[in-house]
Amino acid sequence: MNGFVEFFLKIRNSNVFSSIVIAVIVASAIFAGVSSYDISPEYTVYLDLFDYAITLFFLIEIIIRMISEQSLKKFFSDGWNIFDFLIVTISLVPINNVESVFVARLLRIIRVLRIITVVPAFRHIIDSLVQTIPRVGFIALLMFIFMYVWGAIGTMFFGKVDPENWGNIGLALITLVQVATYDDWGAIMGNVIEAYPYAWIFFVSFIIINAVILLNMVIGVIVDVMTGGKGIDDLLQKNSEDSAN
Repeated sequence: MNGFVEFFLKIRNSNVFSSIVIAVIVASAIFAGVSSYDISPEYTVYLDLFDYAITLFFLIEIIIRMISEQSLKKFFSDGWNIFDFLIVTISLVPINNVESVFVARLLRIIRVLRIITVVPAFRHIIDSLVQTIPRVGFIALLMFIFMYVWGAIGTMFFGKVDPENWGNIGLALITLVQVATYDDWGAIMGNVIEAYPYAWIFFVSFIIINAVILLNMVIGVIVDVMTGGKGIDDLLQKNSEDSAN
């Protein structure tokens, strides 16, 4: 039994097998793109066979990985394995029903996400992003608070002048998102600048606080987590050495 498990373990850890899995995932992505075109029925048959082959390969691959883990409990203790298992299970949904073609295509596109679990670098990026959620969440909350305050002020001053952008708090928040991303914010300011010559203070202050300071804090937190905090630690150590000297 141990030899049987070791055989599948060697297959799972093989670089060739990993390369084949990546190639099949890329093929699945190509299939999802090709399926968006209007294809004649004579070629649709081949595409369906190709889809069945991809689905069968994913099923065999997940079975190999489950056997190599020796126990299902050990396999499902890893979140990435659960993610792969769910995607493979979803891909087994039949597509024969015409009414569910849209849903079936959507499910087939999701299979491309398996590339994240196969490539270690992608897993590292996702794991780092998950680790940043607590710290980024507070920054995002602070950004929303500032956005809400500026949005309320915008509705009070600019609501009658430019109701399309500042008619209510909902429109104001959408407008401020556009301003924060520098998406033609000059034109938005131009709509109210004649009635309120000092409106530039409102827009510039919002951009400095939200788009420059807080958004760069989010980027800094993400970079810090992905680098393991080494950049900040090195900087602090360098400052300490400079102070000692």
